Amino acid sequence: MKSYFDIIKDVSNLRWSIVDPEPTSFAEVQKAVKLAIEQAHSYIWSLSDFPFRIKKDVKQLEKNISAVMAPKGNVIEAWIAGSGGYLQEVDHREADFFSVEESGTPKCFWIEFGEKGAEIHLYPKPDKPYNLCVRYSDNYKAKSAQGELKFNLEEVDDVINLPDDKTLEDLYLKCLYTKAMEYLIADTTDENYQPYQKEFLEAYQNLRRLTGVKIEPRLVF
Repeated sequence: MKSYFDIIKDVSNLRWSIVDPEPTSFAEVQKAVKLAIEQAHSYIWSLSDFPFRIKKDVKQLEKNISAVMAPKGNVIEAWIAGSGGYLQEVDHREADFFSVEESGTPKCFWIEFGEKGAEIHLYPKPDKPYNLCVRYSDNYKAKSAQGELKFNLEEVDDVINLPDDKTLEDLYLKCLYTKAMEYLIADTTDENYQPYQKEFLEAYQNLRRLTGVKIEPRLVF
């Protein structure tokens, strides 16, 4: 897997790049280059719920405790292990009128933010211990050389949080390089901007086909 510094050097050597093509150290890399790569990575990662982003977690529910910390991502589905069906997701405003005294097997959930972050709230509150299964799209876009998950590329040896698949990595990097160049060029009237925009869209469609994404992309220009 290519490191953050490898990615920087590749972007720096793309045609029409106006930055130093041979950065000698990570510390000397222009801030604009790092920012463009990080912005491009965040943009692409959020375009679709790619299959490599989908994870599952199991939370231990305690009796009479109606909330647990949510995973670091966007919750897609939640269910009680062995229940045979998904919990219904409800709006937090609707939940304002639920009875706080009622207990039983949870039937619905909603997300609220507490002091420590996003929480999954359940109704009715558990009447005994349960296993809550949660499927979510991962927001950790990078990881360190030691495997620590991160929200974005930061350090010289950080890598993108992708499966160990060379074809997938190559396609993702193609998207990343071309979108980063869009950010670096910035001026949409520049004659070099449109070619990179076209390359990005082609690379993104190829990435969608490879990963089997069927939903419409959330493209924002």
